Amino acid sequence: MKNRPKVNIKDASLKSSEEILNAFSVDKERGLSEEEVRKRLKKHGKNILEEQSQKSIWQILFSQINNPIIYLLTAAAILAFSFNDIAEGIAIVVVLVINTIIGFWMEYKAQKSMKSLKDLDKIKARVIRNGKKENIDAENLVPGDILIVDSGDLIPADGRIIEATELQIDESPLTGESVPISKSSDTLEEKKTVADRKNILYKGTAVSGGTAKAVVYATGMQTELGSISAMVGEEKKDEIPLNKKLSELTKNLIFVTLGLAIAFLVFGWIAGKEIYLLIQTSIAWTIAAIPEGLPIVASIALARGMLRLAKKNVIVKKLEAVETLGETTVIFTDKTGTLTKNQLTVNTLFFPGDIRMDAEWKDAKPNIEEKQEPKENENFLQIFKISILANDASLEEGISEEENEEKDDEGIEKSGKGDGDPLEIALLNFTKKFDENLYRKNRELKRELHDPFDSESMIMGAIYQVDEGFYVAGKGAATAILDRSTKVLVGDELKELSDEDKEYWRKKNNELSEEGLRVLAFSYKNIDKLPEGKEAEDFIHEMNFAGLIGFIDPPRKEVSDAIDVCKEAGIKVIMITGDHPGTAKNVGKQVSLYDEEEENGDGVLSGEKLRNEIKKENVSSLVNTKIFSRVDPAQKLAVIKHFQKNGEIVGMTGDGINDAPALKRANIGIAMGKRGTQVAQEVSDMVLKDDSFTSIVIAIEQGRIIFGNIRKFIIYQLSYHLSEILIIALISFTLFYLPLLPLQLLFLNLLSDVFPALALGIGKGNSGIMKNPPKDPEEPILTKKNWIQIGLYGVILTICISGAYFFAHYVWNQPKEITNNVAFFSLAIAQLLHVFNMRETEEKIFNNQVTRNKYIWMALAFCFTILIAAYFIPGISKILSFQQLELRIWGLIIITSLLPLIIIQLIKIFKKNF
Repeated sequence: MKNRPKVNIKDASLKSSEEILNAFSVDKERGLSEEEVRKRLKKHGKNILEEQSQKSIWQILFSQINNPIIYLLTAAAILAFSFNDIAEGIAIVVVLVINTIIGFWMEYKAQKSMKSLKDLDKIKARVIRNGKKENIDAENLVPGDILIVDSGDLIPADGRIIEATELQIDESPLTGESVPISKSSDTLEEKKTVADRKNILYKGTAVSGGTAKAVVYATGMQTELGSISAMVGEEKKDEIPLNKKLSELTKNLIFVTLGLAIAFLVFGWIAGKEIYLLIQTSIAWTIAAIPEGLPIVASIALARGMLRLAKKNVIVKKLEAVETLGETTVIFTDKTGTLTKNQLTVNTLFFPGDIRMDAEWKDAKPNIEEKQEPKENENFLQIFKISILANDASLEEGISEEENEEKDDEGIEKSGKGDGDPLEIALLNFTKKFDENLYRKNRELKRELHDPFDSESMIMGAIYQVDEGFYVAGKGAATAILDRSTKVLVGDELKELSDEDKEYWRKKNNELSEEGLRVLAFSYKNIDKLPEGKEAEDFIHEMNFAGLIGFIDPPRKEVSDAIDVCKEAGIKVIMITGDHPGTAKNVGKQVSLYDEEEENGDGVLSGEKLRNEIKKENVSSLVNTKIFSRVDPAQKLAVIKHFQKNGEIVGMTGDGINDAPALKRANIGIAMGKRGTQVAQEVSDMVLKDDSFTSIVIAIEQGRIIFGNIRKFIIYQLSYHLSEILIIALISFTLFYLPLLPLQLLFLNLLSDVFPALALGIGKGNSGIMKNPPKDPEEPILTKKNWIQIGLYGVILTICISGAYFFAHYVWNQPKEITNNVAFFSLAIAQLLHVFNMRETEEKIFNNQVTRNKYIWMALAFCFTILIAAYFIPGISKILSFQQLELRIWGLIIITSLLPLIIIQLIKIFKKNF
């Protein structure tokens, strides 16, 4: 026997059952022999997916220290130790260790919280081997195995169906289809997309009903899931914007610092100054120029954002992803469960006589306008009855009163949970909520005969004893029910159902389908005696047509407002789904994502048309599209890449296996927590615990706030670091004194760089931040205006502190030890008060984001306490070279430290746009 398949696995759906069996040289009743299994296992390998490699502990640690700032500070520490400045060296090392620990712990914790991709493979499979049914580990499946599946089973490999009974498959993880798909063994006549291959079972999907026998034709990485997994592995994520910008900023700072240090060394060496003083000044410059607290504060600000988002049902896996959210310009969102509730409900009833009843659900009950008087409409009563009787689903009974009153996020009672087909559960929920007494009365009737749903007949029915006779209830696809009906119920009267009538109802069915509704037709008849023999197996004939019901997965009520917020914030929201165009368009209209009049009939791309537009790279067509439907994984990936190529920062939501490549490629991959597959959660940057689109908007707002806060504390830090550089340069190049010692600078920067800056970094932000458009993704972390601010603030601080230094030196003839303290304490107090200059110019002086931030006041209180303690504690005072200062010196220090605050606030008052 040959173990190599003779059939192209891509064409399996086009081959008959016999051709597939022959291609794999296998008998459907006997299966493979053990010897053949061993050969094929050796040839094809185990039925497992390649694991995604995760960072080791050492890789995570290295990523934290692989930073130019860390390199420069390490060099400064080494120089400090080499010149026996132990205290300075230790202080720098402490800063390095704190930053590394924070970043390492947050990333390590996030990585450990996500399950591995291989968890999908830990299942059993039922096969026929050597003529016997066996339960084996799914990883030991081989091409040619005869696979048996039943309701509730997870499909372990790709297989061609050779037998099927009432088979329903949940393919939502793979295709995005929101309801189970009927499958059969019928051979397809033409090539179809994955979602439309009705005779194929796919690894990773689940059996929601029925049974089947299939020939395994692909295992492991050769499966559809495997090809998606390979795409995930091949995709690379662009560097996070914040990382890029902080890296660029850091490099610029390093070049400036090294340039100044080298210039000073050369100038001082030529002037014949002591090499130790020159090296010490260079170290001071390094410390003055580099904001040591920047990595710490950035990490903590982002971590704080992570914790805030966690409380709002958003788990962020990597710190920097929080900020990237704030730069998002496009959100690609899934439909089912994100924009909608992922719960099918009865939406529309359509009866003969052109009577349409729309069910508006309020307080978990379907309200129908009183003028329609549904209970007096015979069609409604018959459909109500059929919905309960021609139904194989069941609702959970006996739940507690507290559970019964449980509310969802919108304050509406949740519909009852059930077991069975989602459409049938929806019918039971509708009838029970509408009239529970009538519902229970019908549920108590005795079922006599049952004709289960069949994917070929597309109908199901049941016969119940009612009084002295029997009631036949049937439902199914509109065409199938119409073909089996001879009369139509119009009001209280039964009329002949003509061919013209049937054509009318077929068109009406199509119209409802185009509205995005899933439609079932209903029929009934009364008979005197039970059918017998073959008639008992197929009794849905000569029925009375009663009408249609349209179902929909209703949109979440909060989504429309959230999308309006996105529009106001300049963020495009685009639906990308595997569902049908009509369903997607209907939901898009209801959530204000799509307006047919505005789009002039355009704005929707799907299937082959989408594939052609991608090939042609039709920019205008793709950019203007609001809804992408019936997309496969490769198309999702291509669309994401196209928008990124056009300069967009893309956020992508997804829950299925089919979403994984696009989730990884997007700037921000957003997986669903409730219904998301492990694959999607594995490759995403964040996970929504409540699967709600509103949570994405909250996350974007938080990301914008965090970026604004980071920009604020960088402006705050760099402006006084610039003043330190200028003060050292001005005084060192004129007097060749070192006005601020390296250890003093490190002590001062540890206070200012961490505590007030951190308080700025965790502020609540501006409430109107979502009314502004997204930043240009190419905009640097500091704009030209920000650099002007930094320069002006730094110069003002420099003039005031240097002025005090020169005044104490030249006018009061104070020694360099005293003038050093004048510069240090003036700068220390001025730096701490400088935090109040970070208010927006349009905000009030005494009531703004900074003054309302309780952490600012706590930080200032802490820093002033430490400063005072350091002055009065002898050991610390000696290490920091503090002197006993006269009262007039303290007066000079206080006046000097207040001047920058007053000057800058006056500038903000008179120059509003600064």
